[in-house]
This record gives sequence, structure tokens and C-alpha cells, in this order.
Amino acid sequence: FMSATLLGSIGPIRRNPGNNDKSRTPRLPSSADVEFCLSLTQYESGPMDKMANYSFRNTLEGFADPQTAISNPAQSGLHNALHIYMNGSMSQVQGSANDPIFVLHHAFVDSIFERWLRRHRPMLEVYPAANAPIGHNRENYMVPFIPLYRNGEFFKPSRELGYDYEYLQEPALQSFQDFLTPYLQEARQIWAWLVGAAVFGGIVTAALTGLVRACRKKKGGTSSEIQPLLIESEDYNNISYQSNF
Repeated sequence: FMSATLLGSIGPIRRNPGNNDKSRTPRLPSSADVEFCLSLTQYESGPMDKMANYSFRNTLEGFADPQTAISNPAQSGLHNALHIYMNGSMSQVQGSANDPIFVLHHAFVDSIFERWLRRHRPMLEVYPAANAPIGHNRENYMVPFIPLYRNGEFFKPSRELGYDYEYLQEPALQSFQDFLTPYLQEARQIWAWLVGAAVFGGIVTAALTGLVRACRKKKGGTSSEIQPLLIESEDYNNISYQSNF
């Protein structure tokens, strides 16, 4: 929350919902807008600011159209839309956190981010390490929080941070599927290498097996156990079937 000095300069909480500039925020976000945002596979793109297209981050933040993911700073969608719609303290950056609705709103926005993390399971490397706006790179510290935490430390599911959303909780079977999913996705990314390694291993194994058999055959010669059933005709004269009494 804001300091006492700043609170005094802002005055009491103000709300005038719905009487906002309709040209900037013609309507509140819909569930379809949220679903479209969740379908975006890229966390960040392009300039990594409010001009980014097809960026989940920029669309959720509200600087991109929630139906096309194309940047449109002239209108406010998703997160930004409610701030403008409330048309009061929530619409002012310096005082919006003083309205209790701010906490509810941002908790819900965080739950949308949580749904995206669970659906796409991005690697930490997806979070920009450089060239993002000042303070927004992966290793930058989150200001002004104490103790210090880096942005990348929060790029993980909420359950790893010690909390969860009741409406996102899943049955035990789904949790088992969640456990297997990251391994299956990693295997899918390297399946070509796995197939190649299996084919190469098969060829090497077959070659070694043939070489071993050839060496054994050459070394062992022909034993009495594998003599041909038909012997040379000249040997018949020396064969006697008479028994000795």
C-alpha cells in the first residue's frame, strides 16, 4: 500500500464503475478473452514491452487485443480493462492499490497466469534474460520488496511457492498426469535424437553380433556333433554293422 503522505494527497477511495471512457475500454473482459489469452504459447515476444504481439504477458496485461493478441495501446483489455472500468482510485497507478478490489483483481490475474503455467509448462529460459524493459529481466530484483527476490524466482507454479487456487485444484489422477507431462514433453522435444540413437545402436549391435559369430565359427572349426549325415561314398566300404559277440 501507499505511504501515509501519498494517501493524504490522494484522499478517500473513489469508484464510479462503468462511467469510463468507452472508446478506450468498451466492455469488461469475457471468459472467451481469457481462454484466447491462455491459448497463446509464447510468454514474451518482439520488443518485450506494450508493443509486443502474440505475447501472453502483453495480452494478459491488457496492451494487446484479447481476441487477436495484436498490440493496441489505444485500448485496454483484460487486466487493464478493469482498472479503467472502475473509473476512480483503481484507474490511477499511484493510488490503485488502496482500493481493496485491487487485491481481488490481481489475485484473479495471478490465477490466469497460474493456469497458463500449468497448461504450457514453460522452461525458466522462456523468461527474458536480457533486453526487456528496465527491471523486467529474469535476474533483475523485484523492487521494492524485502527480502530481495529475482523475477525468475516467481516464474513457477503457485504450489511451488506454497499456495494454490481452489478452483484450479485437480484430482489425484490429474496430479499423476501432471507429474508425467513434463517428462513426456521433454521426450517429445528430443524424439528425433532418440530414434536416431536407437537405429545407430541397432546397427552397431547387429554388426558386433555378426563379427562375434564369425570369429567363433572360424576358431571352432567343424566338431563331430555337426558332421554331415551323408558321408563320402568311399567311406561306405569301411562301415560294418556287425556286432561283436
